[in-house]
Amino acid sequence: MVVYVDIAFLLNCLTDGAALYATGRLSGLPVGRRRLLAAALLGGTYGVLCVLPGWGALASLPLQAAAAAGLVWTAFGRRGLFLRQLLLFFILSCALSGALVAGGQILAGSGPAALSRLDWRVFFLAGGLCFAVLSLVFRGGARHAAAGQLCRCVLEYRGRRVSLTALLDTGHTLSDSLTGRPVITAYWAALEPLWMPEERAVLSRLERDGGPACLERLGAGFRLLPYRAVGVREGLLLCFPAERAVIDGRELGPVTVALSPMEVSEGAAALWGGEMGKGGGGYAA
Repeated sequence: MVVYVDIAFLLNCLTDGAALYATGRLSGLPVGRRRLLAAALLGGTYGVLCVLPGWGALASLPLQAAAAAGLVWTAFGRRGLFLRQLLLFFILSCALSGALVAGGQILAGSGPAALSRLDWRVFFLAGGLCFAVLSLVFRGGARHAAAGQLCRCVLEYRGRRVSLTALLDTGHTLSDSLTGRPVITAYWAALEPLWMPEERAVLSRLERDGGPACLERLGAGFRLLPYRAVGVREGLLLCFPAERAVIDGRELGPVTVALSPMEVSEGAAALWGGEMGKGGGGYAA
């Protein structure tokens, strides 16, 4: 029984950790190693409890859904993207668990004949539901990925680093009129590893209070960036100077990062306009 518990713990840690890592990457958000490890360990512990005698009730669907929500919150802790991440994590967990079960039966000696005993009606029903959810909720991100418009973006600020997915948007021509630097527009919550605790508390109210009000409560380094967009004749975005930016391995040097109070795109946490000339003003997509 001890060996079985060890195996259950290890398999659940690996599957939950892999599913959470893939969830973060497909959502375009950074994946913190410590938070990911903590969530994987919690998932392994929950998996062990489910197989212990007298604890089988924990494996009920409502409690599994609650556990999945707890793991996603532990790994990412974001509000705006929570439901989308939870759906994606649930689908990936089901896929990984099914693959492990099938692989285990084949390796145990049943061979490929084990697949013939599957209830294919359940298989196609579950597959169809997963495809429908992915098509409805994540179709934008899949379209951008297929078009080659997604790229990895690394930003450094005050000695801290964050890696996220950026969408290459040629309509995003925003540039910094003060420094002449190009501008990357990013969802503020996706840059969470860069913030001090007090900054995180202020920025959490960015959508509600707006950039000018948040600027009054932030320290040095932040300022306002004017922009124009469709339906917005003139506005102000909170921004800060990143000491270093790398897009798909290409060094950009210092850039200005404008903070969006909400998601900028499905499957991407930032917008990047590509090569842009220096100049003032600019349009944000």
